[in-house]
Amino acid sequence: MNAAAPRASSVIVHRVPPDCVERFLAWQQGIIQAASTFPGYHSTDSYPPLDAARHEWVIVLHFDKAEDQQRWLASPLRAEWLGRRPQEIEDFRLKTLPTGFGPWFATMLDTPTRPLPAWKMMLTVLLGLYPTVMLLNIFVAPHYRFLGLAVSMLLGNALSVALLQWPVMPSLQAALGPWLRANGAANRAVSLGGAVLIAALLGGLMLLFRQVTG
Repeated sequence: MNAAAPRASSVIVHRVPPDCVERFLAWQQGIIQAASTFPGYHSTDSYPPLDAARHEWVIVLHFDKAEDQQRWLASPLRAEWLGRRPQEIEDFRLKTLPTGFGPWFATMLDTPTRPLPAWKMMLTVLLGLYPTVMLLNIFVAPHYRFLGLAVSMLLGNALSVALLQWPVMPSLQAALGPWLRANGAANRAVSLGGAVLIAALLGGLMLLFRQVTG
């Protein structure tokens, strides 16, 4: 199973007072429409506040290439739209993400200048991906394999990506959040210990699935 690699992305975090949400959403729709006119624009994801006390909206813009993304970020049109931002909205934080798994972890960027380590994101995705693919192959794939390899692969990829996007990755982010954020020299032991535990868990899952599949 090969998950499609996310494109170059920008994460913008806005602090929006509750009484300004409607004006913010109207303004956000306008700036997204402006961005969509630029070459390479792909899509926008919008995440409402997870913590009601912080009022933080996370917006993730996806472009096909980093050059396309930078063209929008540096454009006079974007600057014009930023000038139209409702005054009640506090200053925003912007973080550009390289290609990879970054957008799956966009809502965890507490400090945009210190992104989550790529190896931790990789281990987290692997921990979610491996059991998801194995369970689908064991319990679901037998019901559509008669459709042939091409169709079966398409269905398997679609189901795997959908499960990762919604139930699996949000659950892993919540469970592994403290470990994902424990970075730097002071937290080296925590980072290493968490990596060892994840590796052990993956090994245990491998042994379990080996027993089940024979």
